[in-house]
Amino acid sequence: MAEMAINTIHIIYFSATGTTLKTAKTIAEGGRVPNVKMHNLTRGADAELRIPDNEVALFAAPVYAGRIPAIMADALMKVKGVGTPAVVVCVYGNRDYDDALLELKSIADRQGFLPVSAAAFIAQHSIFPKLAAGRPDDVDIQAMREFGRRSMELAADAYNVCSRQFPVPGNYPYKEAKAIPLIPRTRRCDKCGACAKECPAHAIDPDNPSHTDVAKCISCAHCIHICPKHARRWGGLKYMMASRKFVKLFSDRKEPFILYRR
Repeated sequence: MAEMAINTIHIIYFSATGTTLKTAKTIAEGGRVPNVKMHNLTRGADAELRIPDNEVALFAAPVYAGRIPAIMADALMKVKGVGTPAVVVCVYGNRDYDDALLELKSIADRQGFLPVSAAAFIAQHSIFPKLAAGRPDDVDIQAMREFGRRSMELAADAYNVCSRQFPVPGNYPYKEAKAIPLIPRTRRCDKCGACAKECPAHAIDPDNPSHTDVAKCISCAHCIHICPKHARRWGGLKYMMASRKFVKLFSDRKEPFILYRR
C-alpha cells in the first residue's frame, strides 16, 4: 500500500506543570506536520473525539508512580481511532517509567489506533525539582525532534509498518497505582480560586482554597504551577526527607528510551 500524506497531528495530552506538553510540541515540530490540533485531558474529557485514519494521534502522558494519571486513562476512553496511526510518549522525572508506556500503548491499541513508535523522555521532576534539573536539555530536544521526524515517516506508511513487532517495555498486570503522600502547602493565599477551578482531581475547596483534600489530591503540582500569587509550594519535614532520598537515589542521568516498529 502506498504511503499517505500526513497533514494533521492531534496532540492528546495530560500536563499538570507544562513539561509533558512541551515535550509533545517539540516532537510535533520535528514531524513538520502542517496542522496541529491540541486536546488537553488534564481535567478529563467532556466530548468524544474521533480521529480519522489519514491523520496522526500523539498521546503524551506524565508518569506518576510508574503509571499514567488515572484521570487521563479514563478520559482516553472517549478518544477513538479507526486504524489511525499513533505515537505514544511518556515523560518522567529521571526515576523510572515502569509500566506507564505499556499502559498508554495498550490503551491506544484498544481504542482503535495503530502505534508506530513509542518513547519515554526525561524532564525536571515536578515534586523534587533538583532531580533532572534543566531537562529537557538541548540533547533531549534534539532527540525529541528526530523522534518526531522518524515517527511521521512511519505514520505515513502505517499499514505496512504495523504488521511488524512492537514489544513496548512494561509489565501486566500493571504496577499498583499508589497515592503519593506529599501534598502542596499554602501560604499567603488571597483566595482567588484559580487552583480550585483548575485542579484536575477537584481536591481544592473553592470556598477555602488553602485547604486540600488529601484523599483526592494526586500530587500533580498543577496548583503550584498556575497559582498567580505563588502561594502554593512543596515543603515540610516529610517533603525535605523524601527530597534528599530521591535526589540521592535517582540523580544519575538517564537517557530517552525510543522504540520504532521494525
